[in-house]
Amino acid sequence: MPLLQAARLARPNIVWIWADNLAYQDLGCYGSTRVKTPAIDALAQSGVRFTQYYVAHTVCSPSRAALLTGRQPFRNGIVDVLRPDSPTGLPAGEITIAALLKQQGYRTMAIGKWHLGDKPPHFAVDHGFDGYFGMPYSMDMLPAHLYRDRQLIDDLAGEKVETVTERYADEAIAFLRAARNGPFFLYFSHTIPHPPINLPPRARHEGRPIYDDAIEHMDEQTGRILRTIDELGLRDNTLIFFSSDNGPMAQGAQTGALRGRIRDAYEGGVRVPFIASWRGRIPAGRTVNDPAIAYDVFPTLARLAGVPMPTGREYDGQDIWPLLSATGPVPRQKPFFWVYLDNVTTVRDGKWKLHVGTREKALPEPELYDLDTDPGESRNLASAEPAVAARLRALIAEYQKGVPHVWPLMYPVRDPRKLPSGPRRK
Repeated sequence: MPLLQAARLARPNIVWIWADNLAYQDLGCYGSTRVKTPAIDALAQSGVRFTQYYVAHTVCSPSRAALLTGRQPFRNGIVDVLRPDSPTGLPAGEITIAALLKQQGYRTMAIGKWHLGDKPPHFAVDHGFDGYFGMPYSMDMLPAHLYRDRQLIDDLAGEKVETVTERYADEAIAFLRAARNGPFFLYFSHTIPHPPINLPPRARHEGRPIYDDAIEHMDEQTGRILRTIDELGLRDNTLIFFSSDNGPMAQGAQTGALRGRIRDAYEGGVRVPFIASWRGRIPAGRTVNDPAIAYDVFPTLARLAGVPMPTGREYDGQDIWPLLSATGPVPRQKPFFWVYLDNVTTVRDGKWKLHVGTREKALPEPELYDLDTDPGESRNLASAEPAVAARLRALIAEYQKGVPHVWPLMYPVRDPRKLPSGPRRK
């Protein structure tokens, strides 16, 4: 293999696409018969689909922080949803995967929902991205502003908010064309199907839930991005991911047999779709049943880009390239822990999952589930398996020692259209 070609393969283009609050079974390739998602289904068929992939937190901001930094959210201080007017955000000292890839000559672009701060030094362009186009927060938070880099460029209302998903795709396509000589990293975050959902009239179908229309509209716009990658002849050297930042908020979401939703550490709140495709490097048409978690992505991409992991900080994930490429197993070195604010609420170790709390509140009794036989977490085995429950409780107690205390941050909400908690009034 020529040296230049080998160097290009060692540094793939990377495209990360994720939905906002998409449920585990909301895609055709994950079992939905209610919606059609041909573009995302084809992406899964061209690569690998994980059945036990987890986000690192139950809500948006911490989940995104974990993915981008490869670290548990409490390590970077993002322990709950950030809201408009928040004086905080992703700390300047954190190293994102975008910053790491820039060191290797990548062009980097963030498009869509950011949700990690809207004041310097918390913008996407303060964290390794050459450019940014999108909304700083969720669709239910005001003001609904559109930013380019650090500058507010539009107030999203009426038709403007209905077409924002298409505008995101337009920006992504423009970036792909400009960066086609690579290497590049495109971080693309849909703002749907997070409610309130606003769609162009052509995407609506009379008598049908708008949630279902939103997923099909998201698939359509994702398909435009994927077709552009193909048209530019980039598929052989582009690693493409699709996932969701946490479980669903909307009532019509399809979690399948999984219990829970956003803000729950039950499977429906933290187990989400995860698809990866790289033609010629990831064997097509595969399903992986091994557990993986969002902070595994950072060390995996660092390895593929040929850049060493940063020193002087603790990382929580493992390189899962062997699972993606079907070259071997990845024995887990640590259990998965979920932390809400400063409380460890849940642990998964092997097939066992133990819950001791929900959000800020401890459970009256611990709940132990065997996920191999009961992924819906319907049969509490804590009494039947006391030794397992005791071992997992000890793991939680030990992990809790390393979680810093959190003081609630109170700040004024200045927009009269918003509730004191941040989201817009109905």
